[in-house]
Amino acid sequence: MTADQDLTPRALVEQLFTGLGTPDADAFADVLAPDVVFEIPWTVPGMPERLEGREAVREHLAQRWANLTRLQVHGVYPEVYETSDPGLFFVENEVDMTRPDGVRSRGRTSVNAVRVRDGKIVLFRDYMDTGRLAALVEQ
Repeated sequence: MTADQDLTPRALVEQLFTGLGTPDADAFADVLAPDVVFEIPWTVPGMPERLEGREAVREHLAQRWANLTRLQVHGVYPEVYETSDPGLFFVENEVDMTRPDGVRSRGRTSVNAVRVRDGKIVLFRDYMDTGRLAALVEQ
């Protein structure tokens, strides 16, 4: 999931999300701008609502994804929507996963606002039901 200056902003966003099928914090962070803002408006206690900077996001995701070993992700299928602003995208994610109880499901898990500037992600706002995900992990 390395940043490629030749990618259009939309292609960069699509690449970012399809790469989430095999969560890799380093690969995710590599496409972020050094001063990226990562927001999680609907978080659970103990999780940050806002991270600033690529390295803070990298560290957070590495820790968060290490705790998801009980979920098996088979694929992430983003629906990317363009806006009148060529650098702003909204993304609906459908995730195919097997939960810790062995049940396989596929459904919408989050909506994201993503802003791209100069070939890097400068804003990633993650509207995910983190409480539901935390409950799945604890099963």
